[in-house]
Amino acid sequence: MTGVVLAFALVPMSSVGQDLPRWLRTIVFLAAACAIGAAVRWLVNYLRAGQHALAHAQQQFRTAFEDAPIGIALFDVDGRFTEVNRALCEMVGSDRERLVGLGVLDHVAPADRPESLAAFRELMVGARQTFHTESRLRRADGREIWCQLRASLVRDAAGEPLHFIAQVEDVSARRRAAEALAEAEERFRLAFEGAPIGIALADLDGRFLRVNDALCEITGYTEAELLAANVDLLGHSDAADAEEEQFDQLMRGELRSYRLERRIIHATGRSVWVSLSVSLVRDSSGVPRYCIKQLEDISDRKRFEGQLAYLADHDALTGLYNRRAFQRELEQRSAAGGDGGAVVVLDLDHFKDINDTLGHAAGDEVIVRVARLLAKRLRKTDVLGRLGGDEFAMLLAGVSRQEAERVIHELLRVVREQSVVSDNGHPIGLTASAGIALFDGDTPLSAEELLVSADIAMYDAKEAGRDRHAISVETEQRQQAMTDRMAWSQRMRDALEHDSFVLFQQPVVDLQTGLPKSHELLLRMRSDAGDLIPPAAFLPIAERSGLITEIDRWVTHQAITTIAEQRLAGRSLKLAVNLSGASVSDPELLEMIERDLEAMAPPRGSLIFEVTETAAIVNVDRARAFAATLAELGCELALDDFGAGFGSFYYLKRLPFDYLKIDGDFIRQLTSSHEDQLVVRAIVEIARGLGKRTVAEFVGDVETMALLRELGVDDAQGFHIGRPAPLTELFAHDLRAHGLRAPAIQA
Repeated sequence: MTGVVLAFALVPMSSVGQDLPRWLRTIVFLAAACAIGAAVRWLVNYLRAGQHALAHAQQQFRTAFEDAPIGIALFDVDGRFTEVNRALCEMVGSDRERLVGLGVLDHVAPADRPESLAAFRELMVGARQTFHTESRLRRADGREIWCQLRASLVRDAAGEPLHFIAQVEDVSARRRAAEALAEAEERFRLAFEGAPIGIALADLDGRFLRVNDALCEITGYTEAELLAANVDLLGHSDAADAEEEQFDQLMRGELRSYRLERRIIHATGRSVWVSLSVSLVRDSSGVPRYCIKQLEDISDRKRFEGQLAYLADHDALTGLYNRRAFQRELEQRSAAGGDGGAVVVLDLDHFKDINDTLGHAAGDEVIVRVARLLAKRLRKTDVLGRLGGDEFAMLLAGVSRQEAERVIHELLRVVREQSVVSDNGHPIGLTASAGIALFDGDTPLSAEELLVSADIAMYDAKEAGRDRHAISVETEQRQQAMTDRMAWSQRMRDALEHDSFVLFQQPVVDLQTGLPKSHELLLRMRSDAGDLIPPAAFLPIAERSGLITEIDRWVTHQAITTIAEQRLAGRSLKLAVNLSGASVSDPELLEMIERDLEAMAPPRGSLIFEVTETAAIVNVDRARAFAATLAELGCELALDDFGAGFGSFYYLKRLPFDYLKIDGDFIRQLTSSHEDQLVVRAIVEIARGLGKRTVAEFVGDVETMALLRELGVDDAQGFHIGRPAPLTELFAHDLRAHGLRAPAIQA
């Protein structure tokens, strides 16, 4: 276009133009001038439009540069900033004026500078076109942040380096999240691999995805064997249906997890009891992904529960039915009617002499031997039990009076043929007395009444000279004895049901400080008239009727409750509970103690259990296990009436006790008996050597108290120190109201 205009403008000046008329040349010249003006205007407008476009583009670049959400920087070949945007300034905590001219590497953490410097050098020599890395940048406040850096080198047309351009993005949050995830994964790995219970991840088809060492140990399989197998490898038919139903509920979202106890098959083929917990892991959209299975080996607990269940119905020493189980069998047989039979109670004669002269181990051996002899000669349809101590009970089903007497004659003869060898080699003979209570299918007597009737008849046999039997015959006197026994049993049951037993306490003081150390609980029962009945009137019947274990559980529960309540009231209290021999072998008592201690959390050491020698001899091993469990629960044990029997020193070795309570027979005449003083001094020396405390009972005067202190006895109790008083009064009045010689209670 410009060329056409110029050509047209030159026509008047050309040779051709000279031939034209003047007027025509003028017109052509004017036209050319107009054309040239238009061309110039067009060119000017074109150049202006280009400048505007360039300015607009530059403005857009500047805006994009400044408003970019990530840091952008230009720096020269010497590594100094020439341009930085707002995001980079905010990232490093500085303004543009301070950054421009500073070295880029000055803002890189020292540990990361060598890598960045090497990368820039490679860009300079053309070894790479760009580089991408994550480095730590140092902010103006000294804090370091993780950044993702992308850089490239801009060259001119001749290939000479002009400047670097870099994009910088703060990835600290992402790094922290990644580190947190890695840390969580590491914690999971450590927890997974080091867990004391077996853990497995399994897909929805039951194939193991991951297993830990504990699971391998529980199952007996290696990790490779489990990962190559399905969970069915461990399956046991006894729980398949129940688990399948719960797993379906888990998949449907009806359960968040489930737990059950089941058996699995060990690699050796034996069964292992486990507690199995299963939960389901879902993705963000709720789709099930895999299962987490946790297995804890509970074989020991199952065995222990089996033992407890066994001990709940069986005597620990002989394995025979205990009183409760025997009475249950008797109730079922008598309620079923049938041909009737006989209930027999058999008791060894003078058994205490064996314990006192030969020791309780020999006594236990005799009990076991007699139990085997009785079991061997009874029929499979008969029931044999041990009621406690040296007393056995038998249910002879479907026998007449003559048949029952013939069986008892044989049993007494078998016992009579046994003997125990004394220390000097002389045999000590054994005899027994038995009582028989007959019943038929229409008997009006209950199982308990039959047992009481046989027991009374057994005492008739003993009174008649022992080594014989007696048959319960309905007489007015016998009926009255049985009625009285049953009435006492019912009164004790009512007292248990209505909490109408009354607890008294007697203080035990520290002889060095004179301050109370603890309080021994003493039981009373309130009569219908409101009078208090002493324990000697009802506890022997409780022992013979089997109610003593329930009474001991009641007293123990009250003691734990009282200690916990007084602690909440700001009082420190230590109580001692007396236990019978039957309770030492009572698994329900241990369960209750553990349950109450966990629920009420009294201070450790605030509960003492006192066990006499006669209580311990029911079964020494059982007593030792009982004492060890009490120690684990934070309770203490006192061996009561120490020195009263032949086997006292035997228990020092076998029982983990905390206190020796010296029998009162050595204390009553202590000030006038040189022999008693020697015994007490010996007991104190033994206790000190074992690191145990001694307690003297029946302290009746100040002289005895002073002598006990001189002999080294630690604690004392008795009427001179404090008479038994209701436990409730201990908190209602000052201690001096009870005759105590101490200003305050100390646990």
